[in-house]
Amino acid sequence: MTVAVWCIVANVAEERPYGPGGVETRRGLKIFSAGAKLYVPDGFGGMGWETVEVVGRGRGSARYVAAKVQTHQLTNWRVKAVYSPAALHQIERVRAGRAGFWLPTTLTDLTSQDYHDALLEVAASLATRTVGG
Repeated sequence: MTVAVWCIVANVAEERPYGPGGVETRRGLKIFSAGAKLYVPDGFGGMGWETVEVVGRGRGSARYVAAKVQTHQLTNWRVKAVYSPAALHQIERVRAGRAGFWLPTTLTDLTSQDYHDALLEVAASLATRTVGG
């Protein structure tokens, strides 16, 4: 039986600025379609969370893949329980060997309400860095 864990979730922005000066727009990202649901198990704090590592179904694929994405290209930040064994496997691969990823190491139970509440604060902070945020 798979135990669900809490994870920050976001969607790929429908349109994003592209090209010199951002005068053109593109739908989605090269690896993910516009609106794709992405799990966000990690980020790069030393860079001010400008880049996060995500897990989602690749464009035109049923497989979950991990990729690094700029935070401003994501929208609709929230916290959800992850049940999919395939998604959980990729999330664990991303988190492997990283102590504390988003939060202090005192929160080790990824299924607890305290962990959920702490992730809500992180998601709210990340939402201020998005295209529409």
